[in-house]
Amino acid sequence: MVKRSFAGRAESAASIFLILLVMIAASITGCIESGGSGSQVPPRAGDVWEIDPDAGRPSQPGAVLAYVNGLHVIVLDGGDAYAGMTAMKTGPGPNGGLSIKLSNGLEAVLTPSGEGRADLRFSTGESIGMRKRVSR
Repeated sequence: MVKRSFAGRAESAASIFLILLVMIAASITGCIESGGSGSQVPPRAGDVWEIDPDAGRPSQPGAVLAYVNGLHVIVLDGGDAYAGMTAMKTGPGPNGGLSIKLSNGLEAVLTPSGEGRADLRFSTGESIGMRKRVSR
């Protein structure tokens, strides 16, 4: 059994702290570079859209893409879209939809598909049904 000195343990703790600090800084930078501000609160409450839990198995690839890109829950405030606290770059989409530009180069289009329903289609072809969250 090898015993480490106090200095060795302190050095290891300092290294771990430094790694965590770098990871936090990289995360913040990623949020800001993704087109969002990362620190601004939406100006007012918007409509909350979420993945439809009734979406079937064929929609799972679209659900995975939505989760990976933070679009599993979207707040829409007029023409503005927020994924969490990150403002997304948006523009008009086909069929009265809203086009959302993602930081990884993909595009997602949210298109109305009925009362309180919408389809979120990614530029790679996957799609997932979304529903408007009812206020509680």
